[in-house]
Amino acid sequence: MEDREKEYCIKVGSIIRKLRKKVVGKSLCIFAYENDIARSTLSRLERGEAEWGIVTLTKVAGGFECKLSELIKMIEDELGENFKLIDE
Repeated sequence: MEDREKEYCIKVGSIIRKLRKKVVGKSLCIFAYENDIARSTLSRLERGEAEWGIVTLTKVAGGFECKLSELIKMIEDELGENFKLIDE
């Protein structure tokens, strides 16, 4: 994983962790169990040590009781307009 991709994964993971605590107020273990995500996988993803897959993001969105598109919008809002994954 390149540096910028790593930075992106760390930021997205941090946002997901923050939303998990704020939106549903559940521990990582409970949230993972209730949404059929391996605890270790969710932990690695929240720490930015792995890339998010579409299936896992969809499960996370379900845990937040929203659509995947709504979750992506929340992530984009938290990242801000200045964050770019690719140089222009």
